[in-house]
Amino acid sequence: MKVIFGLLSLFLLTGCWSSVELNDRDFVKMMVLDKAKSGIELSLDISLPNRLIPGMAGGSGEQAGKPYTYINETGVDISEAYRKMQSDLSRKISFGQTRVIVIGRELAEEGIQPILDFIAREPTMHINAYLFVTPGRAKEIQSVAAIFERFPSDIAMAYAETHVTLDTTVKDFLAANYSGGDLVVPMLRFGTKRIESEKQKEQKWMGTSGAAIFKQGKMVNTLNTSEMRGGLWILGKLKNAEISIPSPTDRKNISFIVQRANTRINPRIKEDQIEMQIQSNAEAEVLSSSSNINLLDLKQLEKLEQSLSMEVKKRITSAIAKSRAANSDAFQLGNYIDWHYPVKWKSIKPHWRDLYSSNMKLEVQAHITIKRLGTYKQSVRAATGSETEAEL
Repeated sequence: MKVIFGLLSLFLLTGCWSSVELNDRDFVKMMVLDKAKSGIELSLDISLPNRLIPGMAGGSGEQAGKPYTYINETGVDISEAYRKMQSDLSRKISFGQTRVIVIGRELAEEGIQPILDFIAREPTMHINAYLFVTPGRAKEIQSVAAIFERFPSDIAMAYAETHVTLDTTVKDFLAANYSGGDLVVPMLRFGTKRIESEKQKEQKWMGTSGAAIFKQGKMVNTLNTSEMRGGLWILGKLKNAEISIPSPTDRKNISFIVQRANTRINPRIKEDQIEMQIQSNAEAEVLSSSSNINLLDLKQLEKLEQSLSMEVKKRITSAIAKSRAANSDAFQLGNYIDWHYPVKWKSIKPHWRDLYSSNMKLEVQAHITIKRLGTYKQSVRAATGSETEAEL
């Protein structure tokens, strides 16, 4: 009897009728988008399984070649370009491994809402994919040499995951749409560099830059690298950062590594006055110093902490000033009012951008404590006039 029931239960088991075998798929690592005359240019960075054999992939294997390729197509929108691309491929395009989306500046300024709409409707696309904007055409990334990583997309992913730059995702932008579509997106930069280990004299390389300010889904302004770092402070995403400031004694540079940073944002509403208080605290360690400052002198150490705190305050203030000038709540400060004053927010929300840009009072406080001095050498001549140096 048990055997009969066991056989009958097999008829209830069904397979996945719409599945596509792995061998029949083209896996997209990165999506690259630019404005074209006819609408949009779509480029996909696709893995090449036949070149993913260990020891044969990468730039050094001349016979194997790169383990990826780019496919380009244009259309009036992403869907049309995608359909044209698919019709020429022997495998089904899959976005299951897409982790990076790069958008050219011209397209970003026109607006990326159609891009987000396509991504939100594509069932295989990860909404945790990182967004980047380029200062020129995004297609430049196709000529970047992947020397330290197997794929160029891995380089961009590392920038976001290690918090060298902002880590804005599609999910962040989709959420921002509910409050107006204001956000900051990291920017990449391209250049050429001579790499001795490579046979070519110069290679195309990619690095981080500042950030793009978006208002209602359109790029309207930019932050430089220092201001982008200020944005990391505001968003509480700063992990380990290097900061150099001039010494208060002789104006020579002292470098620090900032750790354990945290930021608290508190809104205050008094009658019709909106005040936003940003409080940032962190610890710092001395990396190097070319100054004659005596770091064992508590008074001089206190002055150095003040200078370091002022630099952080300057970066935060400058980043917010840029967003206010663009009339864009790019750092989502309005959300804090919504959380703390939900009833008041309902009346403020329709004209929040105007209040944010002109009437909001901003108070920024930063306190950086120097906890470790590292290996420290002080010139005895600074204290006694002799030529010797003592290691403390």
